[in-house]
Amino acid sequence: MKLAIVDREKCKPTVCGRECKKYCPVEKREADSCVVINEKCTIDENACVGCGICVKRCPFGALNVVNLPSVSEKDIVHRYGENGFALYGLPTPKVGKVLGLLGRNGIGKSTAIKILAGTLRMNLGKDEASEDDVRVFFKGNEILRYLDSLVGSRDSGGGKKVSYKPQNLSELAIDVGVMDLLMKRGDESRIMELAERLGISQVLGNKMNKLSGGELQRVAILAASLGDADVYFFDEPLAFLDIGERLRVSDFLRELARDKTLIVVEHDLLILDYLTDYLNVFYGGQGAFGLVSGVKSSKVGVNAYLDGFLKEENMRIRDKALSFNFTKNPAMSGVKIADWPDFSLKFDSGFKLDVEGGEIRENHVVGILGKNGTGKTTFVRSLAGELEVRRSVVGSRESVVGRLNLNLEVSYKKQYLFTDSEDLIRDICFREKISKKLKSVFNLGVLEGKRVCDLSGGELQRFSVARCLAKDADVYLIDEPSAYLDVEERISVAKAIKDVMIERGKMAFVVDHDLLVVSYLADSVINFDGEGGVRGEASKVREFEEGVSELLRSLNVTLRKDKESGRPRINKRGSVLDREQKEGGKWAVF
Repeated sequence: MKLAIVDREKCKPTVCGRECKKYCPVEKREADSCVVINEKCTIDENACVGCGICVKRCPFGALNVVNLPSVSEKDIVHRYGENGFALYGLPTPKVGKVLGLLGRNGIGKSTAIKILAGTLRMNLGKDEASEDDVRVFFKGNEILRYLDSLVGSRDSGGGKKVSYKPQNLSELAIDVGVMDLLMKRGDESRIMELAERLGISQVLGNKMNKLSGGELQRVAILAASLGDADVYFFDEPLAFLDIGERLRVSDFLRELARDKTLIVVEHDLLILDYLTDYLNVFYGGQGAFGLVSGVKSSKVGVNAYLDGFLKEENMRIRDKALSFNFTKNPAMSGVKIADWPDFSLKFDSGFKLDVEGGEIRENHVVGILGKNGTGKTTFVRSLAGELEVRRSVVGSRESVVGRLNLNLEVSYKKQYLFTDSEDLIRDICFREKISKKLKSVFNLGVLEGKRVCDLSGGELQRFSVARCLAKDADVYLIDEPSAYLDVEERISVAKAIKDVMIERGKMAFVVDHDLLVVSYLADSVINFDGEGGVRGEASKVREFEEGVSELLRSLNVTLRKDKESGRPRINKRGSVLDREQKEGGKWAVF
């Protein structure tokens, strides 16, 4: 079967010269018309021979033609109109279990969630599909009973009650009191109870638009958890949260799922494995089509995804495996090129940060770990020379205030990215000499015709990290590079950072809450401790395992290395491995 996908936003027949139609071999031999151009291009999938010439000729990258040998048109669960994205298959939720949906962005996870939540009627690839069509399509499939219960809910007010926590929280950042919003969902005693468990009791008197990203995320989770729903959907519930908050939310969601059905989309593999009971892997072509694997246990599903091969489906979804079996440089290895002294900062808000001195060495990556509000970004900004710090004068009781001067070239990728620039990506790549290799690694080719202000969160993140690495610097400061990225993009970005430091003999400081990403790229660790928004304390540079163990000890969790993939996995609290590692003082095993 062939799928022809047309991105209607990119398709511009009035300015492109209609090269798709001009060079199509079907059109040239005056056979059945393959390409029809009105306001937008349309490709007849029955007439198309799948040569892909139109895809290569389109100057705006608006076309994609995919050959699918293993499925047919009758297998489509939902399609967004002619030449639109197609989804094949659906995951099957189970009562009392947490189902995880794992896969790249643009592969159909959100579409599947909307169908399972009853907010999108599947069309089976037609203009419209009746309830009888759906029953025939899924006859003999376990999911049919679930779908029938949703129909009852929608048509008669009975059946399953659904609650949904959306991915995008921007619509919740409004000038309304937190408590006023939550009271519309549940009673005050229940709100206070859940707020205590999620650690957000202190924000209940605030306005929604005054909350931080992590606070807004937990308020959204609380709101979705109120009421007595039968099915809960949580789309990326861990974004903006530190590792401690991610574990707290995961434990909260697992308890919520005891006698309910819970479906989670998440890109942090370490927490996804910890949180879920089983997985469905989504694979296919981004923006073109998505297929859904059979049910797999969380361990097997994550390992299969990293390996790039789904055994039961006999399907290779990636050219090569993503391995975590690699060596790390000792904390004090590499030639020393600079150092920073002990220093402190104090802000008008009352927040105070104390930092131990350390050294900058070649061919090294330092991971910066700790909970939100303890000064990780402040530390990075200090190294970048953006903030004035207080440091002691050697041999004196006096102290001086001023900016740190490392006498090094610094490249800094900030935590919060702004999109008001009208510049084209193509022009910036040329002006800043971003290499072909970096453009390929970060998949910038498809973005070159876009303006910076038109980029999505994930696109802007990839572009910003690429710009940071393209600069000829001695030290690279990279704050939260995994935000908005899917699993594959996160690992690709982590590998790129690691490779650049090795190839150029440079040093990077990387702040991130995805412990899997940090474990992939960091040679050593700086731990940040303290009370969020009040005080922070930065440790000296530690060996990787020592630093991670310190973090895990503070969270009362243990980590082991998966024998098959080499990736770190969180032990279930109270399990045999968890107890054995704690008794032996081994909080992290790599």
